[in-house]
Amino acid sequence: MVPLDWVVMLAWNKECGNNLRLLRGKKSRREIADALLSQQVECSQEYIRKLENGEAASVSTKIITAIAKTLGVELIEIMTELRVEVTKTICTSS
Repeated sequence: MVPLDWVVMLAWNKECGNNLRLLRGKKSRREIADALLSQQVECSQEYIRKLENGEAASVSTKIITAIAKTLGVELIEIMTELRVEVTKTICTSS
């Protein structure tokens, strides 16, 4: 298994966006963005909108884990199909 802190970006899709929108509930995007900023994670309301609408192709682990923490959910609840694949080129030494 690969530790999440080794991963910089995760693939994103519309299903993840729908999950995020549902989990956000009545919290505004502004509230989420402000909560992330208090965790020293910069993320705009506009980027949260793009995530929810499935317009982003990927998301940084720093942002999505901060969003999960803010919503009080586990990352797997947002990204239900989360899998990490490692290629041989990453695993081999020169």
